[in-house]
Amino acid sequence: MYCIAEDCSFGWTPFGVECFKFFSQTVDWVRAEKNCQSLDANLASVRSKAQNEFLMSLVPVNTRVWIGGHDAEMEKQWLWTDGSPFDYTNWCKTQPDNYKASEHCLEISYTDKRCWNDQTCTTTKGYICARDRI
Repeated sequence: MYCIAEDCSFGWTPFGVECFKFFSQTVDWVRAEKNCQSLDANLASVRSKAQNEFLMSLVPVNTRVWIGGHDAEMEKQWLWTDGSPFDYTNWCKTQPDNYKASEHCLEISYTDKRCWNDQTCTTTKGYICARDRI
């Protein structure tokens, strides 16, 4: 007997063992994570260059969005909200810089290079949620 993994729910896009969805509604980082949790998901974590490129494909050009990285617990100790290891990065040059000692949340698609930036968590923007396949 073979077990076939089901696809993602309508509106979610599969990549690896997870499903992802971009939300254009602009909210702050904490609200974005809570919105994801209400869908049995978390803000997306990124584990590889291929996954980072996949996430960029979900987001309109010139649109900056939240993903699940933060260093709110300890400065320069970046964590993912889903608890996975923070072992891949795509920081923009000179980032993260913790500008004015107030940037503790991670946005992607920053500048035309579509790299990562630390940002003030109260800034509002769209976001990407990730959850395990059904």
